[in-house]
Amino acid sequence: MFYWGNNYWTGSAELCQVLNEQHAPAPRHNKSGGSQIFNEWRSDVSMSGLGPPFDTAFYTVRVSVTSNLQEIVKTRRTLHLGLCLPYSCSRESVGALVGAAHAPLLRQAVVAVRSPQHGGYSYLHDPTFLVLLGVCSGVAVLLITATAYDMRLARAVRRQRQRAANLSSVDSSPRADLKLDLNGLDDIKVANGKKMYNVNNNIAINSNTSEERLTAETASNHEELKLSVWSQLLLSFSMKANVLQIFDQSVGADTVPVVHGLRSLSMVWVIFGHTCIVVFKYADNTALRAILEKSFWFQLILSAVYSVDTFFCLGGMLVSFLYFRTNSKGKLDLLTKGRHKLTSGVLQFLGLMGYRFARLTAPYLFMLGVVEVTMKWFAHNAVFEPPALDHETCPHYWWRNLLYINTLFPVEQMCMLWSWYLSDDTQFYAVSAILLILATSHFKLSVSLTGVFFISSLFTTGYVSWSNEHVPNSEDPFTQFDKIYDKPWTRLGPYLVGMATGWILFKTNLKIRMGKVWACVGWVVCTATLLFLIFGLYQTELGVAAAAIYSALSHSLWAACIGWIIIACSTGYGGWVRTLLSAPVLYPFSRVTYCAYLVHPVVLRYVAMHLTHPIHLGELLVFVLFLGLTVISYALAFVISVAFEAPIVTMLKILSPQKKPHRV
Repeated sequence: MFYWGNNYWTGSAELCQVLNEQHAPAPRHNKSGGSQIFNEWRSDVSMSGLGPPFDTAFYTVRVSVTSNLQEIVKTRRTLHLGLCLPYSCSRESVGALVGAAHAPLLRQAVVAVRSPQHGGYSYLHDPTFLVLLGVCSGVAVLLITATAYDMRLARAVRRQRQRAANLSSVDSSPRADLKLDLNGLDDIKVANGKKMYNVNNNIAINSNTSEERLTAETASNHEELKLSVWSQLLLSFSMKANVLQIFDQSVGADTVPVVHGLRSLSMVWVIFGHTCIVVFKYADNTALRAILEKSFWFQLILSAVYSVDTFFCLGGMLVSFLYFRTNSKGKLDLLTKGRHKLTSGVLQFLGLMGYRFARLTAPYLFMLGVVEVTMKWFAHNAVFEPPALDHETCPHYWWRNLLYINTLFPVEQMCMLWSWYLSDDTQFYAVSAILLILATSHFKLSVSLTGVFFISSLFTTGYVSWSNEHVPNSEDPFTQFDKIYDKPWTRLGPYLVGMATGWILFKTNLKIRMGKVWACVGWVVCTATLLFLIFGLYQTELGVAAAAIYSALSHSLWAACIGWIIIACSTGYGGWVRTLLSAPVLYPFSRVTYCAYLVHPVVLRYVAMHLTHPIHLGELLVFVLFLGLTVISYALAFVISVAFEAPIVTMLKILSPQKKPHRV
C-alpha cells in the first residue's frame, strides 16, 4: 500500500477513544447462545477487560521521509502517522519520540504533531464565531417574525376579498373574472398584458422580469392593502414568499430561459470536479489517480475547469442584454435625467456597482465567517491536515475578499480559495459597466475598447504561458494557478464573448432567421469544438509554443460555443437542447446556484475532515460521494438563499429608484 500511494498510517482514533472506557464482559442472559446471525460477528469484534491505567489520546504526526536510494523511495513522501499514547504526553514529546526513531535506509523529519483530544480551539472564545452566532440569531428572528406577519396579512386580505365577493354577489351577478384565493395560494391576475403571481406577502413575481431577479415590482390599486416601506422591508424576510420565489416555474417571454439550464448543469460539473480533487487528497490509494487520468472518460472531470468559463460567459451576456434592454425602455432616465453625461455615467456606474455589491456580499460575507470558524476547528481537532490554510489567511486577509480584489495578491494569502471566481467576475462587471455606459453615447469607441481588451487578454495569456513554460496536461489542470488560472487579465476573454452575445440577442430582439443548413453547420462546429476542448489533450504532449496558443484561445473558444448555444436556443434553432436547458425543473436549482457555489466546498471539507481513516477510492464510491455531496450542498444553499440572498434582492427592489408600491 505504501507504493500504491497510502501516506496515511492513521491507526484508529475511535479505538483510542474507546480505550478510555471500561469494558467488563457483559453478562449473558440468553442461554441459547445468542443470535445465530450475529453470534460469529460479535465474537470477532467484542472487547472485554479493563482499559489502560491512564487516559489515552490520539496524535497525528506528519513525517517527511526521504532516502538516497531512489529505487526505494523515488520522491520525498509525507506520511501521516497515527499514535495512541498517554494523554499526559505533550505534542513536543511525541514529536521527539518519533524523531528519535531510526531506519537503516530512510531519513525522517517530524514536520508537525497534532492531537484532536487536546484541542486548542474553542468556539466561545472566537470573536468570528460570536459574530456569526449573533447574525444567525438576528436573521432567525427576522425570518420568523416576517413569516408570521406575512401569514397574518394574507388572512386579512382573504377576509377582505371574501367580504367584497359577498357584497358583489348580493348587488349583482358574480363577475366571471373574480378569483378568490381561499386556500392561501397565489392569486393569478393579468394587468397590462403581463401575468402576475400575487404572493400573499405583498411581493408579486412579474413574469417579464429577468430570471436573475427573485422578486418584481407591480402597481397597486385601490382594492389592495398598501404597506409602509418598513413593513415591506420586514416582509422581505418572509420564508413563505422567498420559497415561492425560488420555486416559481415561470419566466418571462422576453428573457433567456436556457440560462437556467446552463447555470445548473455547470454548477453540478463544478461540484463533481471539486469532489474528485478533495477526496483524492485523503485516499489510501492516491496512485489510482495516475491510472484513472489515463482513462479517456476521466477527461470529463479534468475539463470541469471550463465550467467557470460558462459562468463568465453567462455573466457577461446577462449584464449586456439586460442593460441594453433596460436602457431602450427608458428605465434609466430616473437616475440620469437632467444631468450632464459624465455625471449621469458616474451615477449609473455607482448604481450598478452598489447593486451588485449589496446583492452578493451578504451570503458571501456569512460564508467567509463560516469558512474561518470551521477551518480553525478542523486545524485543531481533525485527524487529517486541513486542505488549506484558511484558518490563518482569513483572519488577516478577509478584507480583500470583501473588496473583491483577492486575486490581485498571491494565492498563498487567499482566503476561501474558490472565491477567486467572485473576485474576477466582479472586476469584469466593473469593466463591463464602463463599456456599456460608454456604448450609450459612443458605441464605436466602446466596441473598439472591447476588442482591445479581448485581444490584450489573449496575448497576455499566451505570453504568461510561454514565459513560464506552462504546458497544460491531463494530469494537473491547475498548474500555474497563481499566474494563469485565477488572474483577471487571463480570464477576461469569456466574459467579453458573453457581452457580445448579449448585444446580439438585444439587437435582434431574440429573432434571427437562418437556414437549416447554416443552423446544422453551427451546431456541428460548436459540438466539435467542445469535444476537442474536453478530450483534445488526451494522450497529447504540447510544445511550449503550442501550449501558449492553446492556453490563450481555449477558454474564449469555449465561451464562443456557449454563446452559440444561447443564441441558437433563444431564436428557435435549439431543438431538444433548448427543451433540456429550458426545463422548468431546473429553475429552482439555477436560482440558488450562487449560494451552492459558496457552500459546496465547505460541505466537502466537512465530510473529509470528519474522517478518521483514509478512503479507499473507486469509481463507484466517488460517484456516490458526489451525489450525496450535491444533495447536501443544494439543501444548504436553499437555506442560505432564503435567509440571506432573497431578502436582500427584495429590499433592493423596494429601495430602487423605479420602485412602485407593492400589493399584498
